[in-house]
Amino acid sequence: MKMRKDTAVQVHPSVEQFDIFVIDWDALPQFTESEFDELRYRLLLAMLSSLKDLRVCDEQKADALEWLISDDTSPFSFRVCCESEGVDFEVMRDLILDHLRM
Repeated sequence: MKMRKDTAVQVHPSVEQFDIFVIDWDALPQFTESEFDELRYRLLLAMLSSLKDLRVCDEQKADALEWLISDDTSPFSFRVCCESEGVDFEVMRDLILDHLRM
């Protein structure tokens, strides 16, 4: 008895499925500024702890270091995370880099 090979059917999504204008932005959860500050604080702690954690892979440490030395001003950049905590990001960066060199 011969087994029949089914041919794979390829489905191509339409452009309309990915149109950002069809998203109901008002239905998405809205965050307060204090919630954003909390996220920034937790991100800052997580990224900094990953730099010294021996269980963290080299790739993740490289990502954390890249985040640390970047002067990016996106909402969750090192700079903005520090500023939301009232900390001078350049001073903090220098202290962290000095500590990592030890």
